[in-house]
Amino acid sequence: MNDSNDVDRHAGAVHRRDVGRLIRLVVVAAIVVVLVLVAMDNRTDVRIGYVFDETQAPLWIAVAAATACGVVIGWLTAHRPNRR
Repeated sequence: MNDSNDVDRHAGAVHRRDVGRLIRLVVVAAIVVVLVLVAMDNRTDVRIGYVFDETQAPLWIAVAAATACGVVIGWLTAHRPNRR
């Protein structure tokens, strides 16, 4: 019967994984808000030059594309196969 008393006593307790999920959710929401604010502030068109051509695009698209490329490169370098 001691086990049921422990369960009743800790029924309202917050677990570490719940706190971790809440923190992760808050961080993701903050990042999304910041990205939306940056996109709204950088709507002017900029010239983007390539090796053979150039184009016009809103600045926020250029920043988002550069960020996505950085994330992919970071993920690829972090997930290299182990060589023995």
